Amino acid sequence: MKLIVDECLAKSSILVLEKLGIEILTIIDILNFGSEDEKIYEYASLNQIPLITHDRRFGQIYFESYLAPPLTIVLQIVFPYPKGTNELIKKFFLRIGNSFDLFKGKLVIISNKKIRIRSKN
Repeated sequence: MKLIVDECLAKSSILVLEKLGIEILTIIDILNFGSEDEKIYEYASLNQIPLITHDRRFGQIYFESYLAPPLTIVLQIVFPYPKGTNELIKKFFLRIGNSFDLFKGKLVIISNKKIRIRSKN
């Protein structure tokens, strides 16, 4: 499983994902440092690679884009950060296991109180 990690995620969050066996693609790996959110989303969409970020703007892009949406995960920052956020990441990915196909094309918003799943349809 590959996952595009936005620049705003902490290094420790990337390490948590790698320990879970997820292949990480950073923005530097696929585009250029500081690339616009729309370009990141476009790359994720055209390659159908899930994307994880803290940036809520990706939720807006998800609904406005004409492209086939990739799985887009928006993490709401949990304090203490990044420890709290890392626990959410671990809990979510352990819970879904290898069931990423169930979330294909969805917007998943993860907070410390709930997980919301949205769809364009």
